[in-house]
Amino acid sequence: MKKLKLITILGPTASGKSELGIYLAKEYGSSIISGDAFQVYKGLDIGTAKVTKEESCGIKHYLVDCMDVDEPYSAAKFKQYAEKYIKEENENGRIPILVGGTGLYIQGLLEGYDFRPEVESTKKWKKIYEQEGEKPLIEEIKKYNSNIKIPKDKHRLIRLLELLENGVNKTVAGKSDEILYDGPVIGIETERNVLYSKINLRVQKMIEKGLKKEVENLINEGVSTDCQAFKAIGYKEMVSAIKGEISLEDGISLIMKNTRHFAKRQITWYKRMPYIHWTRQGNKSKDDWYEGIKKYVNSTLKEAN
Repeated sequence: MKKLKLITILGPTASGKSELGIYLAKEYGSSIISGDAFQVYKGLDIGTAKVTKEESCGIKHYLVDCMDVDEPYSAAKFKQYAEKYIKEENENGRIPILVGGTGLYIQGLLEGYDFRPEVESTKKWKKIYEQEGEKPLIEEIKKYNSNIKIPKDKHRLIRLLELLENGVNKTVAGKSDEILYDGPVIGIETERNVLYSKINLRVQKMIEKGLKKEVENLINEGVSTDCQAFKAIGYKEMVSAIKGEISLEDGISLIMKNTRHFAKRQITWYKRMPYIHWTRQGNKSKDDWYEGIKKYVNSTLKEAN
């Protein structure tokens, strides 16, 4: 069976994925599918660095602003929706562009993970945790991988078990060289000190654009501070600042620190995906860099025909 075509752009947060995705979408007359775990939520705009209407240049973006903040979202749901949009776009003669940084979401889609319903898994492990504490969860995790780092937080502990049950351990055990789609998987590589500077600058701009006000508005609208959407970096720290648990200054510093740590985890995750073609701007102008990427995409798509 002939594979569907898909161009994938990934990289750590603040590396420039969205801008490159829009450039390629304009070049190929394509749409963009967001592979981000939180841009899907309505109202989470500043803290998730969603592209503005002007920045999107009229390009259709799927899986952005399509769910209420109190709705659960998962890698399984993402895969289900993304597969639908990839099929539709291919049927209409367009090659969609997947843009994102959530490693499990991207890898699960590209490699075809068979996700089991996470809602049932979540309920099961929450009940066991409430009745017996963390010990049986830790014992179950160690059955998958005895050397894995055990999270201290209850939610992260349950989430890790969900991931292991849903196939992540397959990738931990062995890297896959095969993906289910025809087309390039492009990774944006950035020197760490440059990336960290970009992250700090982005966070500062988020504050200037009104991140605190955005969170206050959501809380005033009745959004629970315990909802999944508020687990996102930028929001959880701002909630703590608004509650008076930490100062605003400490909250901002924490967002920067947590975002840098997140970028580091993303880079580590991508090492499990050997089919990524890495590219970095280096000393090239952006135009020359983008032109080189376009040539690579063209050659890859030509090989796929």
